[in-house]
Amino acid sequence: MTLMSLFPVLRELNLLTILLRFLVAGACGAIIGYSRGRLQRPAGFRTHVLVCLGAASTMIVSQFSLEVLGVYGDAMRIPAQVVSGIGFLGAGSIIVTGKNRNHITGLTTAAGLWATACMGLAAGAGYLECAIIMCVLIYVALVPLFKLDNAYVKTLHSLTVYVEVDADTRLSEAMRSLKDSGMLLHTIDRFGGSSEAYAGYKIEIELLNRDLRPDRAVEMIREISGVQFAQRLLEE
Repeated sequence: MTLMSLFPVLRELNLLTILLRFLVAGACGAIIGYSRGRLQRPAGFRTHVLVCLGAASTMIVSQFSLEVLGVYGDAMRIPAQVVSGIGFLGAGSIIVTGKNRNHITGLTTAAGLWATACMGLAAGAGYLECAIIMCVLIYVALVPLFKLDNAYVKTLHSLTVYVEVDADTRLSEAMRSLKDSGMLLHTIDRFGGSSEAYAGYKIEIELLNRDLRPDRAVEMIREISGVQFAQRLLEE
């Protein structure tokens, strides 16, 4: 038994059902986008809402063209273009950094945008229970599984850390002690705010000691003379 079998009127195309489909699409997109926005990802709250609403609208227009305008043909051509066309947004969220340009972030955000677009298509088609189930599963994949992945699955060889150091401290010299601790400094970039008292940087560290946990590595960076603050920047 499905939601549509209980309320067959939801299959009809009218002002009420269109509004309901947009509301479900927007709400589902907002839930996923909120989880990404909190992690400061390239595509956050508003992006996911817009993607989901846009995908829903293409499905509604496709159904309208077929049922109301009587335009016969492949009704799935417009929605199919959404699935492939969302790639340009996904590509824009993928960032390649690091030494030798081999550190890639943003893949999860790109995949999340693609899945959000598919969720919007389901909502736009009136398949509301599918959209809601997708919303729950996407959220689980992005939030609880993200923590599980970082804690138990990934074998980390590098990590990105935001550090604030004394304004008169030369960061590269301060970080020389890292190698003795089983870490190798790859990149240093100015990042965040700065003042007369401190300067903010984003550094990329390779863990030469495979037994060294990321949390412990960040603690060791905090202990370096001249470092006021250090926090790991979570990657995709």
